[in-house]
This record gives sequence, structure tokens and C-alpha cells, in this order.
Amino acid sequence: MSQLEASPAGCTAVEAGDAGAQLIESDIAAFRRAVPTAAGVRFDVLDCRADGFVHRGERIVISARLAQRPKAQRFFIMAHELGHLSLRHHAAMARFVADAVGRTADESAAGAVIDAGLTPLSRQAEFDADAYAAKLMRDSGLDPEDAARLFDGIGPGQDNRTHPSPARRARAIRAL
Repeated sequence: MSQLEASPAGCTAVEAGDAGAQLIESDIAAFRRAVPTAAGVRFDVLDCRADGFVHRGERIVISARLAQRPKAQRFFIMAHELGHLSLRHHAAMARFVADAVGRTADESAAGAVIDAGLTPLSRQAEFDADAYAAKLMRDSGLDPEDAARLFDGIGPGQDNRTHPSPARRARAIRAL
């Protein structure tokens, strides 16, 4: 699981008074007022290469660099990461790995089952979190087209081990 998961180990703390971090903190406060979040959902603002991610199924890490994106895209990324938590993706992947280990004869066989199944599961989780975020955008009066534009701006790209290509994600959002 840890090989698929982003980690704050590659992030750094932001300096006190950092304008980008202050903007993101303000966005998080507004997001929490607009979107029901479960008790215990924690947001941390760090300086990371990734715009946002969920760490260990417990906290949402948002990069201060996200401040460079338009407000609707910042909302989408927060909502997308909340979607991962709300849809319990971390738990589903952990169950999948545990089931694969429990039903196979040896470590090599378990690794093959995990390799074959985890990528499609992870990519579907990304599509599901995108759909969750697009719905929250609509419910909050924002246009999900701004989320599709986020992926357009990244470029067509290719599917990777954990995420569908930006072009596929943009098409899926537009199809909602």
C-alpha cells in the first residue's frame, strides 16, 4: 500500500506568513463551511509537488503551491481528496491487498494478484473521487468544467499505475 500512496515525507513546511499557505488555509475554512465533513477530517498545508493527497486514509494534505490555481480548481482538489476519504478508498485498497494475501499460496502469487488488480482499483478510485468532487462543485454553485480545464492544462498524458490520464479524467468529468 505504501508504494501507491503519496507521503508528506517529500513535502516541506511552509513559512509562517506565507501568502500561498494563507490563501489555502482560507480556502479550507470556506470549504469546511460549505461542505459537510466528518468529524476528525484533518487538512494540513505543506509545500508539496502534488497539489493534494490523502495520507494513510486519515488526513488531507494540500500543497501551498495550489494557491497558483484558480479558486474553483482549488475547491475541486480539496473536494477530490475529501472524496477519497468519504468513499473510503484507502480502506478498500487495504482490504483488497489483505484479501489477496489471505487467499494465495505464497508471497509471489499474492504479489501477482495485487499487481493485476490494484491498478484498475486505484484508477477507478480516481474517477470516483473526481465525480464526487464535481458533484460538490455543482452543489456549491461552481462549474465542474473548471475541473476538466485543470486536467486539460496538464496535457493529455498517459495512464500510470495509480491514475488515469488527465485527458481521460477531463472527458469523464465532462460526461457527468
